[in-house]
Amino acid sequence: MQRQLSLWMLISFLLAIPFATYLPEYAIKSKFLGDYFIYLLKQFVPFLIFGTITYSIASFGSTNSLAKIVPLTLSLYLITTLIAIAYALIVGSQIQFGTGEIIQLTASPIDRNSIDLTSTLSVLALDFKNFFSLILKGNPIAIMIMSVILGIFIRFSSIYKNKLVRFFSYFNNFVLRITNYLMLLAPLAIFSLFSNMLLTIEGQIVFSLIKFVIITIVMFLFYMFFFYGTVINFFGNINPYHFFKSIKEPVIFAFFSSSSSATMPLTLKTAETNLNIKKEISSFVIPIGTTVNMDGSAIYLGLSAIFVSQLIGLDLSLIEYVIISLTATIGSIGAAGVPSVALVMMTIVFTSVGIPIEAIAIVAGVDRLLDMFRTAINVTGDLTIAKIVDSIVKIG
Repeated sequence: MQRQLSLWMLISFLLAIPFATYLPEYAIKSKFLGDYFIYLLKQFVPFLIFGTITYSIASFGSTNSLAKIVPLTLSLYLITTLIAIAYALIVGSQIQFGTGEIIQLTASPIDRNSIDLTSTLSVLALDFKNFFSLILKGNPIAIMIMSVILGIFIRFSSIYKNKLVRFFSYFNNFVLRITNYLMLLAPLAIFSLFSNMLLTIEGQIVFSLIKFVIITIVMFLFYMFFFYGTVINFFGNINPYHFFKSIKEPVIFAFFSSSSSATMPLTLKTAETNLNIKKEISSFVIPIGTTVNMDGSAIYLGLSAIFVSQLIGLDLSLIEYVIISLTATIGSIGAAGVPSVALVMMTIVFTSVGIPIEAIAIVAGVDRLLDMFRTAINVTGDLTIAKIVDSIVKIG
């Protein structure tokens, strides 16, 4: 379904161009389709973040044999994701994708003061009532903080832990199922939103979009071969050339399938057979990485936020770069398991810094192409971390 959905999104993106060109009056009338999709998506995303993060933390278990690798694995995944988003924001902020307000969006601007990180943390610290007010308003930072706190509480609750974990398992599966069905409407929404957007933009966006795709791919490849190559050489005790040669099968499969989950069986086999990683380590590190390791997505989200903000004439402050880092990192966990996961994550990131959600349509058409690259990076990252953990931790 993932590949079919991505294909239809690309087709809708391409069809929107002649539709807006030759039938502009009908393009305007069709805008309500995209607006309703965005509205529904905005309603479910907070529940998606809340349910998935809470359940992930509450149900995550570790035995004595895993006690050594759990903190190391999670720390390494977190560090590489933060490095990836920092890399994207630092390099991306130095690139001029577009000048001025190339695109005039019709959506009402998001109140940026209501999502400012400083004011949010101040409210959380000083006024407990406003904490729930922020949650009800869909503030992603407040929802993430509450989800982490609740997940930890359930995890260490000896009386009601099993019942609460079971409840959030059902809740999480329900929200994921609804979101999956909702994402089936994405091609229609992209067609509607992008055809309308074409009526308000200049030809300059075409050049800007091509520039965005090329730069993103170059940054993907540099991160994959230079960063992972350097890390695996120093900490994984393996020659980078031999490493990349050994993992070519799962990386190529990930590239064409655009699914880390579908690639996981091949990733596990490669880790144990080609890289000689102990099964006790690969069976834990790889599945966890498939869920939480999204270095490629972090780079993509960071660049997308900068790209779109430049096109709509929105200047991002330093604190908003921090917010992008936080939401792109934590949001990857909250959106795991959803088709076209990057679009859901992008909704979270854009909302967090005041970028209108309808701006997602700008990059949605090229999402399928870039998804192939970022999935390959994610799988490479899983194998890199697994090899490093295997080199550091001695079992038995």
